Amino acid sequence: MYRSAEASSGRQQMRASPVVSGRNIGSLIMRLLLIPLLSLAGSVGLVVAGESPAGYSQSYAIFIKGAFSGTETVTESVESSGNPAITSEHEIFVTDGLETKRMAFVTTMVLSKKDMSPLRYSYRYTSGTSRDSYEVIIKDGSATCVVTRSGHKRETTKEFKDNQIILDFNVYHQYKFLALKYDYKTAGQQTFADYIPLLGDHISVVVEFLGNGILESENGSVPVRNFKVSFPGIGNGTFSIDASSRLVRLLMPAQNLEVVKRELVPERKP
Repeated sequence: MYRSAEASSGRQQMRASPVVSGRNIGSLIMRLLLIPLLSLAGSVGLVVAGESPAGYSQSYAIFIKGAFSGTETVTESVESSGNPAITSEHEIFVTDGLETKRMAFVTTMVLSKKDMSPLRYSYRYTSGTSRDSYEVIIKDGSATCVVTRSGHKRETTKEFKDNQIILDFNVYHQYKFLALKYDYKTAGQQTFADYIPLLGDHISVVVEFLGNGILESENGSVPVRNFKVSFPGIGNGTFSIDASSRLVRLLMPAQNLEVVKRELVPERKP
């Protein structure tokens, strides 16, 4: 479906298949990324799963094992304070071979207008009946997370440093924040702390710039910057961004997962 080629004429082209085959869905990275969602969702069911932002909207198509499995729609706006706000709506359908389950949720991230660091973040289920949620407030170097599960609240507080990001479970547009933290002058592998609200703690994520390229599809070509992303001891993948650091495509082989801008996906014929 897609071909990612380095833009430099002196370098070898990079090619990628639509969904890279990987280990079984029950692999460690799948369990890390999805089981916490299930435990919070409760009744949801089995799931396997710098420019001004004002007025920007984008949709992504989610593929699992090569099959279209859901969407993520992102909208960027600016609050009256001048802080950028990013909201997203997610819907994922996953089958265990016997039945198909639906998981839906919404997120909101408010960023500092000074340095694009996170100020507030919320995640709320809209599928099922529990309406479980969590909310993070970052202030004075600390992140306070309140998790609401079946009407019961649990609060944790953890140090939150300047180089930390929030790249949450199954919220794919947030790879943008990882790219914004990357120092192209330093280059090479760079390690960041990824705050995971459900854990109330952070995990390490390693990012490496692979070069500029062109992502080609039946619907056109997009200039991109390509990265390798690694979660040490868990798994790795690749992602591509556009000139505004917004996600264009994500591949996570261990999950058999591909996420791509919907405008690049050919229309499915009936």
